[in-house]
Parts: sequence; C-alpha cells; structure tokens
Amino acid sequence: MATAQQGYDERFLAATLPLPRSTASRETRELAYVHFTVVLDPSRRLAVATAVNIDGARLVDVGRGDDWHLDERVPEDQQTGPAVYARNDLDRGHLVRRRDPVWGDPAEAASANIDTFCYTNAAPQAADFNQGKELWVGLEDHVLAYAEANDVRLSVFTGPVLDPNDPPYRGTQIPLRFWKVAAWTTSSVSGSDAAGESSLRAAAFLLDQSPQLDDLDLDEAAA
Repeated sequence: MATAQQGYDERFLAATLPLPRSTASRETRELAYVHFTVVLDPSRRLAVATAVNIDGARLVDVGRGDDWHLDERVPEDQQTGPAVYARNDLDRGHLVRRRDPVWGDPAEAASANIDTFCYTNAAPQAADFNQGKELWVGLEDHVLAYAEANDVRLSVFTGPVLDPNDPPYRGTQIPLRFWKVAAWTTSSVSGSDAAGESSLRAAAFLLDQSPQLDDLDLDEAAA
C-alpha cells in the first residue's frame, strides 16, 4: 500500500498552485495532514489559511466520527481548543471540510478523516452560520458536489479573515468573515492533431457570520 500523501500538493492540478502564506510579519507554522495543510497563526491560535487537494473520482464514504483533538506538534496555548466551544452555540467549524481530503485507499481516507478533526483545522462559527444551507455548509456542499459529479480534481483554499478588531472571547478572537477559493483546470484541444492545453479556473467566495454572532449571548456563556 502506498504511503498517504502528507500535506497539500501544489502540483496536484495541471497548473502549479503554491500554498497560500500570510503576508503579515508575524510567525506562522505549516502543519501537514493527509491531503491538506494548515497554515497556523500561533498568535491568533487559528489558521490563517488551509489548502486541500480533492480527487473527485476517488472520494470514499467514511463514517464521520467526532474525535476532536489538539495537534501534539503545537503548544496547547497556540491552538483554539475545547474551552472556547463549551456551553454555547459556537460550532467547531471545519476549515478543510471533513469529506474533502477523504479519498484514496481505505486506510488513507480514514486517516484523512481523523486529521480533519484536529483543532488547528477549526474556527469558531455560529451554529446557524456553520450549518446554514445558504451559508457555510451550503458553500461546502456546492464545491464538493461539483468535484464528485464531474470526477475532477480541485485544490481548495479556505481561511478566516483575521482582523485585529475581531471580538475577543475566552482567550481568542472570533473571526467575523471567512473566505474560500476553489481552483481546477480544464483541457482544450484545437485541431485534430493539437495537444491539449490546460486552463486554470477559480471561484472565490467571502461569507460574513456577523448577523449570526449578533444572536449569541457570548458574554453570558463565558460566565
């Protein structure tokens, strides 16, 4: 059995797409998981960006599980862990969606599934935002359904907008907005003897959870 691909592969598509990196001067850490990478901002205790490779032709149906865990490679005080999500209506919002990296042979897919439940791959999201069919989960469904229906490869980049004015809560700051970019390549042929040429395509999205956060009494939950 082949070794599972660790980390995001920038050559997964016909066009090379480098891992997104923060332009800020503060330190970040790159954490490789099966088929995806998290770029962690230790000072914010959240990812500044994530990158995942999706093989729509090799997706595997794996039971969800719910084993959220800290990454042992990172000090606990540099991760937004379980205390932030206790006794409130905040979800541990997957940045790399659970199903996106779950492809390949069964063991590989199972490992990827477990990796998505690392707290470094989560960000606090209002439950109504995270689970909204016209909001975050609806966007995630749309991206994965396209890959699966068309048997195409996608590289997807996701992250919170880490604004210095984000509201503080239990030792972290809750991002108000989240972004996602999905990229893929298409092949075109000109003439019967012409070689196919790959064309890079992308779609970008920006979603705001401020309205859903306004409905939460986070000060009371923190008491």
